[in-house]
Amino acid sequence: MSYENDNLGQTQPSDDKPAASSGLPKFQASADANRTVEVPSIALVAAYLRMWRLFTNFRIRSTRGEYWKAYLGNAVVGIIFLIALILLHNLVVMAIYFLYSLALITPSLAITIRRLHDTDHSGGWVFIGLVPLVGAIILFVFMVQRSTPGNNRYGPPVTSLP
Repeated sequence: MSYENDNLGQTQPSDDKPAASSGLPKFQASADANRTVEVPSIALVAAYLRMWRLFTNFRIRSTRGEYWKAYLGNAVVGIIFLIALILLHNLVVMAIYFLYSLALITPSLAITIRRLHDTDHSGGWVFIGLVPLVGAIILFVFMVQRSTPGNNRYGPPVTSLP
């Protein structure tokens, strides 16, 4: 079975052409089992570096995988600093970690807003996270939602990641 592309980047089965594989994983776009969407995958380090490279871009979209891999990258760096602080008992390590944490504010905010854009929500929803407990749960639900298929008011879906 092969796939034909429609105008939304989704694919439909077609029995008359040979299958062409782009190497991207296929995920269900809707309840219809015959419709799939090709989603670019991104490596952990690439997602982390992309977060830092696009730290001032609040207008585009970021995929669910890119967001969570960048989040995981931040956690790994934090754990490395914590281990260094425990082993070295050094104020310099603490100062470097503090500066890193300050520098991380804008890239983290930017990737969260881009992720909200990917689920077709306004970036203003990031402030719901300031509401104790309930706000964090609502923001978490937005972060784990599937991407909006096709174009939305924030632009086309992410199709290739640098």
